[in-house]
Amino acid sequence: MTSFCIASPHKNVLWYDYQLYINLKHELEALGFRYRSASKNRIYFLGAPQLQFYPEVGKFDPTVNNIALVYSHAEKLLALNQFNKVFVCSEGVERLFARKRLKGLEFFKKNKPFTAEQPIEILRPFSSLRPTNHLMPKYDCDLSFIGTPRIRPIVEEVLPIAQAMGLKFNIYGPNWDKYEGNPLAKNYWVANKVPYTDIPKLAKGSKICLIDHHDSMSQIGAVSHKYIDFVMAGGFVISDNNRDAKHHYNGLCFDKNMPLSNLIQQYLGETEKRHKHKQIQQNIVASQTTALAAKQLAEYFNAQW
Repeated sequence: MTSFCIASPHKNVLWYDYQLYINLKHELEALGFRYRSASKNRIYFLGAPQLQFYPEVGKFDPTVNNIALVYSHAEKLLALNQFNKVFVCSEGVERLFARKRLKGLEFFKKNKPFTAEQPIEILRPFSSLRPTNHLMPKYDCDLSFIGTPRIRPIVEEVLPIAQAMGLKFNIYGPNWDKYEGNPLAKNYWVANKVPYTDIPKLAKGSKICLIDHHDSMSQIGAVSHKYIDFVMAGGFVISDNNRDAKHHYNGLCFDKNMPLSNLIQQYLGETEKRHKHKQIQQNIVASQTTALAAKQLAEYFNAQW
């Protein structure tokens, strides 16, 4: 039986990205592949600089079948040519590597760090969620946000709006009592986490789901898996000013020309407008399931391993 393993820096349940590992592992096993530590079919989740060692995988071995899945912080990667196959999450990331190849004059050089062995392929962020009609009172709110309490510009932006408009704003995540930004955040903190399977219930109960990104992801043009999770789960999403969200996903993004307060006022009381926009986005992401991503990745497995 063909086996595989996943090199991820986030195999800790406290990280949102942990669910990526769990979901993909589940879907590949459903296709009949066996998860085995240190297998020679290795999928690398590159959401940060590549590590020298990964749990369940070990050190990088250039003699095996190494597949890279670049899903965030693409600007921090130093090379791609050590991988047998490279997938990126958007056209923006694809263009970033093309610029690096051009800037490094790789066409004329023997050493070509950003020239992959095979053509780079886009594998957009994927999700295992679906909308639900199950309402739970604890998720009923005007606005919601899930995240860890590093300084969050989107939270800083929405806090005075929520206070001025008297909105019910729910913040989910660990340690928001220690948040170093606007102290108002602590007043809206309601729970340490939302179970992954409850995200559709939060999306159903929250009129507006707020999502943010690292600045580099917004500038390059790459949405997060969390963004796709909330869209797939039926959420009405407003995000920071992310190129990929706007240009590929028809996303609603706030910036200096379209303040967050304007978007909230425009959509909060308009159930039908929110429903229409959600439907447009759900149609766009319909094929971005973990099951289909697993099939796309598995096409590059070496069946002998």
